[in-house]
Amino acid sequence: MFKLALFYMLLSLPSLILVESTILIFEFQQFMNGVESGRLARASERGAAELAAFWNEGTVESRNALGTWVESWMLRLERPREGLSVEDSYVLLELSADPLAAAVLAPDGKLLAQAPADAGWQPQLPRTDEPGFAAAAAGHTAVTLEGEDSPFKIRRVLTPVRGADGQLLGLLFVELRLPLPWRKFLLELSFEWPIVIGYLIVFGLASSFFLSAWVTRRLNRIARAATAWSRGDFSGRIGDPSRDELGRVSALLDRMALDLKSLLRSRAQLATLAERQRLARDLHDTVKQKAFALNLQLATARRVLADAPGVDRLEQAQRLTQQIQQELAQILDEMRASDAELPFDERVRTRANDWAHTSGMALDFDLDDVPPLPAAHEESLLRILDEALSNVLRHSGAQRVELRLRREADRVRLSIADNGRGSADETGPGMGLRNMRERAQALPAGRFEFDALPGRGTRVTVSFLAAEAPLS
Repeated sequence: MFKLALFYMLLSLPSLILVESTILIFEFQQFMNGVESGRLARASERGAAELAAFWNEGTVESRNALGTWVESWMLRLERPREGLSVEDSYVLLELSADPLAAAVLAPDGKLLAQAPADAGWQPQLPRTDEPGFAAAAAGHTAVTLEGEDSPFKIRRVLTPVRGADGQLLGLLFVELRLPLPWRKFLLELSFEWPIVIGYLIVFGLASSFFLSAWVTRRLNRIARAATAWSRGDFSGRIGDPSRDELGRVSALLDRMALDLKSLLRSRAQLATLAERQRLARDLHDTVKQKAFALNLQLATARRVLADAPGVDRLEQAQRLTQQIQQELAQILDEMRASDAELPFDERVRTRANDWAHTSGMALDFDLDDVPPLPAAHEESLLRILDEALSNVLRHSGAQRVELRLRREADRVRLSIADNGRGSADETGPGMGLRNMRERAQALPAGRFEFDALPGRGTRVTVSFLAAEAPLS
């Protein structure tokens, strides 16, 4: 979990940097496009008109008053709703603590007031020999002076301040200075980074807790169940009730464990029966035959030595040999596999094959391995199977029969369908259908379905809740 949390942090940090840098670069470009289209010049012209009114009122009595006005105007210029741009002015504060500087110059270029006074950088005040200075002093609109593009975006505007009579009172200078976005990320640490790092730590810890409590615990349960199954212990189940993907996988694995348990048990039963059959054949072909030959030899010896002394000993030996034959025959009968000892699907297959050989009718099988069922349930199903096949032979006139034995979740379904002439309903002479229905409904949650339409064949379906027989 620690590695996964660390992976989340290492993945999230570059992702956050990429997202934030992309957004900031886009906003920066939008803002600079607005500046290039004349927003800074128009804002400077509005400031010059305000300063001219302020000047004409005679309130400019000292440098302090002029400096206070410049400071106020510059702060208003940085505000989103009153400054350069309603949408993009947040970029100013995002990239720089002091993005703007302003100054008021006398007509001869002498500095009268400047703001901010404590900025970390000094603006490039226009010189009187600069081409733009003369143009601004002689004109009535803002003049854009020479700026820079790297490593800072610097834009400079000089605007004449004229009185009501058109006399030049002074010049308003404003400079925009913003670092390029990449310098913000590579060379400066923002106050947001501690917040981002804290968020990543909380996110990593929360993810670790979530995965440990919700995912890893469930995966460990699956691993424990799979380990037990690999040892042949199918008593445990995952038992995940969730409906998400992991819950559905767990349900499929539980179903697989049941099927595998049934399959292994059936294979073990078949292997045991096959071994017993082999031993029975070997005993029959060797020991039993030799015991029979020995009995014949003893009988012959008794006839030859009928009057000889000790012939009674031969009679005793012959009786012992006959007892050996009888006991051996009983042992062989017990070792031979009976129908009841076979797995249920094999019993169904054997019963249906015998019927197909007797009737000469084509029979299609599709049999699932089903869990061992109580003997009474297996016997009821076999009785229903016998009755359904008997009805097919007597009444349907079919040429083909389909036999299906399915395991569907916690239910077992047996269906027998033919391609015969069918019938209008399930009523008729005899008690066959009634017996089948009663046997089916006597099973756990048993259901009996009889579908028969003229010319479309007949289908008998029995389904019930599978109750697995206990291990013997």
